[in-house]
Amino acid sequence: MSAPPSAPEAALPPTPLPPPPAAGWGLKVAMAFGLLADAGVVILLIAISGFVFGGPEGARGEIHAVMGWAGAVATFVIPPALGLWFWRRGRPDVGVALAWLPPLAALAALAFGLL
Repeated sequence: MSAPPSAPEAALPPTPLPPPPAAGWGLKVAMAFGLLADAGVVILLIAISGFVFGGPEGARGEIHAVMGWAGAVATFVIPPALGLWFWRRGRPDVGVALAWLPPLAALAALAFGLL
């Protein structure tokens, strides 16, 4: 009896990719401070929402003020959340950039008088 024929090379499963290298402590510190900066601005936006809307009535103020406030909150919540998603998927550089993008853009807007 002869041995069964061997499987062709194309039928073999692909070799798995190696895990991404661990992020260094510098990136971890930068990510932590970026998330703290984003959280601080969101807390500030929530704290001043009564002044924006003219009282403690929730989002029943002028529609432009409500939309501007909601857009500002979304600007400081969505990019850091995406940054954490990239961080967990092995791209800590993109994660840190997304965490720092909203605070640095707000500082640049303040510096150039856009806000």
